[in-house]
Amino acid sequence: MRTATILITVLLLGAPAWIAAQAAPPATGAPEVFNATANAKNASGAMSGTLEVRVSRYTPDFDRKTVEEALRLGGYPRFVTTLRNAPEVGQLVLGGGQPYAIRYARVKVEAGNRTIVVVTDRPVFFVSGGRAADTKPRAGYEVAVVDIRLDGTGQGRGTMAAAARVRPDGDGGVLLDDYAEQPITLTNVVRQPMVAAPPASAPSR
Repeated sequence: MRTATILITVLLLGAPAWIAAQAAPPATGAPEVFNATANAKNASGAMSGTLEVRVSRYTPDFDRKTVEEALRLGGYPRFVTTLRNAPEVGQLVLGGGQPYAIRYARVKVEAGNRTIVVVTDRPVFFVSGGRAADTKPRAGYEVAVVDIRLDGTGQGRGTMAAAARVRPDGDGGVLLDDYAEQPITLTNVVRQPMVAAPPASAPSR
């Protein structure tokens, strides 16, 4: 009887830890990668491709506030200049093509859900004209903005304005203001931790 009582006590004491381990949410935070399917439409029809957003770190407070203050006090033109002088904090890759530098990345967490906003320092893709590298940039639309919404499991949806303008969001952040083409819908968004590259092996002698 005493043995059974001890066993039950041990099981009860261990249960909270086991339940907590089972209920613990997945780890979040940079460095991390978001993979998604990008769906776009134009006059010729619909197209889709892969999108990868690599966030090596979220913009540090000092740099973030510098960029946000430039937008609030100097408007979009000053924002673009300040953004391009900010440190790179990640990369955006569309369809396996060339990477575009992310120079602003901010995350907000509410009730277990995450909202990630990243801004590149130049346009990424024009739906009607092909890749930005192959298309004449449109005056006033000099950045790309990606907005990702994730639930507690690290899955979600989002949008990308590939050639855009931004404005202050009223909470100190950056919000999409206008775009040159219809925003691209992001589906099947999945968050993954970023795997660090293995260290280079020493040269053989």
